Amino acid sequence: MAAESYEENIATLTRLLQEKAELGGIAAVKIKELTAELQATGSKPFNPDERIRSGFVHFKTEKYEKNPDLYGELAKGQSPKFMVFACSDSRVCPSHILDFQPGEAFVVRNIANMVPPYDKVYFCKT
Repeated sequence: MAAESYEENIATLTRLLQEKAELGGIAAVKIKELTAELQATGSKPFNPDERIRSGFVHFKTEKYEKNPDLYGELAKGQSPKFMVFACSDSRVCPSHILDFQPGEAFVVRNIANMVPPYDKVYFCKT
């Protein structure tokens, strides 16, 4: 599918430039910019350790150091008023979607967001 889309876009661009030759210079500049961007993207290896480190540094400077009172209180204890069960899907973060602040809720994440029903007989055994 991606290859078809690529081919269709190249064909569309070719037709446009045949119909409007005066756009050739603009297209050349854009293609050069796109080529440079794609080359830069392809040449940078992803480093997961660096991503984690930079994420922590961002949290420390943008959240922790800007709100020391909140984190000072959280260091003493927590008392969330509710618990949220959510899927482990990395594309969906309950804290972001529901705008939770640190210490506001317990968040339990599991595969397929499945919570088994409570079994009174099983849990009341002695």
